[in-house]
Amino acid sequence: MKETASSWIEISKRSLSNNLNGFRSILRPGSTLTAILKSNAYGHGTDLMAKLCIEEGVSRIGVNSIEEAQSIRKIDPKIPILIMGEIQNPEKRREVLSDPNFWIIFSRPETARILSSLNPAPKLHLKIDTGMGRLGNHGETLRHTLGELKKADITLDGICTHFASTEDVLEHKYSLMQIQKFEKAVLLAESFGYKNLIRHMCASASAMLFSHAHYEMVRVGISLYGLWPSIQTRLSLNLNGNKNFQLSPILSWKTRIVHIQNHPADSYIGYGSSFQTSYPTKVAIVPIGYYEGLDRKLSSNGDMLVLGKRARIIGRICMNMTMLDVTHIPGADVGSVVTVIGQDGEELITADDIADRTHTINYEITTRISESICRIVVD
Repeated sequence: MKETASSWIEISKRSLSNNLNGFRSILRPGSTLTAILKSNAYGHGTDLMAKLCIEEGVSRIGVNSIEEAQSIRKIDPKIPILIMGEIQNPEKRREVLSDPNFWIIFSRPETARILSSLNPAPKLHLKIDTGMGRLGNHGETLRHTLGELKKADITLDGICTHFASTEDVLEHKYSLMQIQKFEKAVLLAESFGYKNLIRHMCASASAMLFSHAHYEMVRVGISLYGLWPSIQTRLSLNLNGNKNFQLSPILSWKTRIVHIQNHPADSYIGYGSSFQTSYPTKVAIVPIGYYEGLDRKLSSNGDMLVLGKRARIIGRICMNMTMLDVTHIPGADVGSVVTVIGQDGEELITADDIADRTHTINYEITTRISESICRIVVD
């Protein structure tokens, strides 16, 4: 497929296996890894990643929406799927939601009433707000919700929360406070008769840093794909004494040169005539732009790799095209492979490199890659 595609994503099965094994090696006994494949698997391709994860022995998958869950259900009819996004109008989606292997996180008692009335009913996980200030219950609202659930004889299978700032700091006082709040919430749930619940709160960063909070399950997202949640996470792990934990990015993004132009010095390139050549310049055109997910802030501010060398992006990134200066790369020609993210020879461009250039996070770099780009498995 990549022989005819104008752009393609390569997914390394070997690197995925390494990342999974790394997390499995640090999990506390009794805790299970759930692979988070929401938002098109962070841009890596939901269906492809689901198949790879199942092949690698992953026993639970997490998504954001019902639609994502339905897509994965076609791949595996029985694997437990954790649906983390808020379910809207569940009364209108009874048939779809009636799956005993859907694990649905909810905040509102009304949602739980509808879901528990289904036959078969999905498993219900109550969301606790321990400091994120987003979804979930806390304080008297939590006590009221538990009372409503008990009064309606609703069965709970799990209880969960989400860290707010683990990956943003080196000092984790706030995260440790969240753990304490969560454990108090679990005790409160037990006082209402909800015992032996599946407890989960750790995502990638917290799974690395807080083994005592692994409980029955951890939800690994960004680092499943070989990306660090932040530099602070990596530093915190080193400060904790674990300097051997490694992650391997599994995604490479490639394209090809489709046209070459030679311009004299003082020529203008691209929209707005925003770039002017200062020497005779060989310009390569590649068929990807901001529609495909290349950040426009890389205009005259980024590089791609051609034949193992860096080629500077010049001019404004267009909707479906980008211009590169390949003057110093004599062999660059129509058909030459261009690496947008990944390694070529000794040169490497990572999602973190692009995030630094565009003042964002690596999550955004990969999730914005268009779903229309074909994804293939390598090694």
